[in-house]
Amino acid sequence: MRAFSGTQRAAAHRLIMAGLLTGAAFAPGIAFAADTPTPAAADAIAPTGGTTDIVVTAQRREQKLKDVGIAITVLDKETIHDLNITNATDVVRAIPSLRFNAYASSQVVFNIRGVSMTSYGDEQEPPIAVYQDDSYSSSMSTAGFPIFDLARTEALRGPQGTLFGRNATGGAVQFISAQPKDITEGYLSLTYGRYNETIAEGAISGQLAKNFDVRVSGLYDRDDGYIKDIIPGTKNRGANNHWALRGIFKWTPSTDFSAKLTLRYTEADHERQGAMYTFSPSCPNAQLQGVNLGPNQVCNYWSAYNGGTPGAMGTGFNGLVNGQNVNVLTGGSPWKIAATGDPGVDRQFFGATYRMDAKLGMFDLTSITDYQYTNKFYNELGDSQPEFPYVQGATYTPGPCPGIATITCYAPGTIFNQKFKSNQFSEEVHASTSFGKNYLVFGAFAMSIESHFHAQYATPFDQYDPQVDFYQRTRSVAVFAQDEYKFDDQFKLILGARYWHDNKLGCYNGAEYWTGFTIHYCPDSVGYNDPTGNTQATGNAVTATGKDADQNYSGLTARAELDYKPSTATLIYASYNRGSKSGGFSFSTGTPTPGQAVLDTLNGIAFRPEVLDDYEIGLKATLPMHSSLNLAAYYYNYHNYQAFAQVGYVQEIRNLPAKARGIEAEFMTVPIPGLTLKLNAAWESSDVPNVLLPDGVTVVTHDLPQAPHWSGGAFVHYEFETSAGIASVQADALAQSHMCFTLLCAPVEEERGYTIENARIGFSPKGTNLDLAVYVNNIFNRAYRNYAYDGSLYSGATQSVFARPRTWGINARVHF
Repeated sequence: MRAFSGTQRAAAHRLIMAGLLTGAAFAPGIAFAADTPTPAAADAIAPTGGTTDIVVTAQRREQKLKDVGIAITVLDKETIHDLNITNATDVVRAIPSLRFNAYASSQVVFNIRGVSMTSYGDEQEPPIAVYQDDSYSSSMSTAGFPIFDLARTEALRGPQGTLFGRNATGGAVQFISAQPKDITEGYLSLTYGRYNETIAEGAISGQLAKNFDVRVSGLYDRDDGYIKDIIPGTKNRGANNHWALRGIFKWTPSTDFSAKLTLRYTEADHERQGAMYTFSPSCPNAQLQGVNLGPNQVCNYWSAYNGGTPGAMGTGFNGLVNGQNVNVLTGGSPWKIAATGDPGVDRQFFGATYRMDAKLGMFDLTSITDYQYTNKFYNELGDSQPEFPYVQGATYTPGPCPGIATITCYAPGTIFNQKFKSNQFSEEVHASTSFGKNYLVFGAFAMSIESHFHAQYATPFDQYDPQVDFYQRTRSVAVFAQDEYKFDDQFKLILGARYWHDNKLGCYNGAEYWTGFTIHYCPDSVGYNDPTGNTQATGNAVTATGKDADQNYSGLTARAELDYKPSTATLIYASYNRGSKSGGFSFSTGTPTPGQAVLDTLNGIAFRPEVLDDYEIGLKATLPMHSSLNLAAYYYNYHNYQAFAQVGYVQEIRNLPAKARGIEAEFMTVPIPGLTLKLNAAWESSDVPNVLLPDGVTVVTHDLPQAPHWSGGAFVHYEFETSAGIASVQADALAQSHMCFTLLCAPVEEERGYTIENARIGFSPKGTNLDLAVYVNNIFNRAYRNYAYDGSLYSGATQSVFARPRTWGINARVHF
């Protein structure tokens, strides 16, 4: 483990002391309330008539899931284990309308109902709030993390703009850890699978002293990588190599008070998850969007670089290496590449969360103090082709690779790296009380984030080589309140509101090596220096000023819901939810091309907050034969949707209108003892007008990104007793229709519909605490992508990351 600096240790100390001081204000002469569950969910599942009533606290108090008028999917710890979920992104297998977009383990953005942020800039806050217990992940660099020792996972669909710590236009995904107990217990789990996958996971919990319980858990995960690199002496890509630890320390001096400290640390040491791109040559069309190149096609756009070679990308590579084909468009394997270099991810994360629950007269009070430190370096080399080592300022001629004379190397296609270091503090205090027919929750939230960034997005083969450095500071405060008024046993009205205010300050500097071009966007000034003279010749002015780099944003979000319960087994609800996401800056990893693009970039860095109005109706019904049915229908109306677009070498966020409408259904039944069947389905139609394509002329209407019109899933688990023990068989499947990975929806970014099937067999020998299992994921070896990005204008190839092929594994788990 890398040592923390004195500044970081001091920051953690200030955080814990702030929490202690906040809690001390509750203390003198006061009776305290018992520790409540996390805002995500309680840990209890109580049997009722052969089924289960899942208890959640999505509205800051314990309620049965079937009584909450929010579209929520809950995965309990047994389901998480049975589905072999070991990373945050694995939960998409079981949650309707949930997807993710990722080109590496350190760059994960969740998507719910098409609401997402497809920018790959580390400075962007995603619109889907991700929580680990009470800790909010403000960056995509911390949204993908190892999963272990969980009590449950919850996904809340739709705007969560009233009670949650941070505004979320699209929803929230929450991971709730198993909590300490006063009895000694634990488990150890070992998994071995294809590609030498080795996963060790374990936890131990017990009482260290009277009223002081502790739970410590950890995970180690590594493998050899599922993307075969055919270049001699190179390692496979797509490999895991990380470990994580978590400690939860809970003090309960009486039934009236509890305090809990959660410490988390995760580290990835050169995890080989950089440049996992299958070779897919592409060429800009008339709208300057990528189309796939066939085996005998020549891209005129890149002919000056590839000499007219059929099927070639910008550097001339055509996908054939010593007779092996790695071009996925001409029959090559999507899990095979011919690339040099040693790309990867280094990442360290530390988090400390201090939570106290108390009672002050008629009020139940909660204080949550959180600190997070993140340090990441992502390095992308060997852009799915054999390349010479990158040297800034060098020129390249195709020839034998250094040390490998039988293979031709080319100029580096793309050099891309991102450095990110951040300190995040937050404090939330909320109170709840019941009086008359009311249940009231109110509170305040404050957050501070300071981050430093460095990035390089270069294409050395055509002499474009910039580097950028930037800083961003966020200060956020909010106050919120929500009241539930129960008219009688059938009708309930819920009204809530949140006022938030953000201050965001950014400072951005970039320089391009070959032209000497520089750009500056900071509170002191906004400007550029173009030695080529091309930018001044445009005659247009920069309208952005230093004030634009220091912005204040405010907003009011709200919730109104009417619940109707014709019986104890049925809930019908109608709701209006307004969510919002703060404005900010789009700081590009590359500098603009001298000319009009420079002025457009400077004037377009700042973008406005987005607001989403959600009109929703739903049904939650408990049915005969231990079954349940949940239905939800929604209509989304976006104001200033933050739409990501790649414009030349520059990333932009454009504010556009957008609409969506959809229906979701979840059905669960236990028709006979031991058999569980779960089905889910979703339909959505969306449209975003005024989408300007890269040619700067064509305007179209597209769907929201990663928003297929149809999707669904199925899960069946049958457990039965034998003379030797308890056996189980399980299968699950996920299906979806055509979609696009980005709003611009280049032809190369379209993903056709696909299905994925997985299976598992388990056995627990009689008289033991041992569970054994074998599993196969992606049984039929489907080739589908987790990420696609149109790079036809920059390197003559599409950055396509295919999900894992068929994998298998065996697992042994012992409980004590």
